[in-house]
Amino acid sequence: MIQMMMSTIGGSPAARGKQRHYASMLRKAIGFAIVSSGLVVIIAQAVQHALGA
Repeated sequence: MIQMMMSTIGGSPAARGKQRHYASMLRKAIGFAIVSSGLVVIIAQAVQHALGA
């Protein structure tokens, strides 16, 4: 990660493309985590409702 930051300071186009790809993967992973946690909450509430708790 430090290498990636250092290479972007130098500014080689390949390093910037790699960093952009990494950032996009990170955004997708965070988005997936948020969506899946939301689904877990909805399912948990549905189960509680079904059990009458």
